[in-house]
Amino acid sequence: MRLLYVFAYLAIEIGAFVAMAHFFGFAWAILITLFAVGLGFVLLQAQGKKVFAELQRASRNEVDPRGPLTDTALLAAATLLLVLPGIVSTVIGLVLLIPPVRKLLRPAVQAAGAKSFAASMNRAGLYASRGMYMRGTVIDGTVIEPDGTIVDPTAPPTTNRTLPRGY
Repeated sequence: MRLLYVFAYLAIEIGAFVAMAHFFGFAWAILITLFAVGLGFVLLQAQGKKVFAELQRASRNEVDPRGPLTDTALLAAATLLLVLPGIVSTVIGLVLLIPPVRKLLRPAVQAAGAKSFAASMNRAGLYASRGMYMRGTVIDGTVIEPDGTIVDPTAPPTTNRTLPRGY
């Protein structure tokens, strides 16, 4: 399936370059592609400084960290798209560098990140849907506290939420 994505990417990029070369000429197509890449790196440097400054503010609890973290993920995607050869990926990378576009994409990226995190926790054996419980074998038995009291496993949990003695 991944190979299909690679072939689709190559077909789109080659088709876009051939169309650009047909309409503007081969030399202009090369120059436009190089200009777009150069512009992308200049914008990436400026936007990267802003995003990392927001990350520093979030690390000091001055702002909500969800926005800067999501912007960092989108900035990483934009960087990858700018580095990949081709005009289509470069244009998409340039669009991702625009702050209003990143703000518009934040909810989708946050939802995808939460879904991916929950899936990785489920694979690790921690079930996010039922709380953080680890897999294991349950052995029936009697629980005896250090002070000698016997705990009834069928009794409802107590509301006493104090720390045990010695802490």
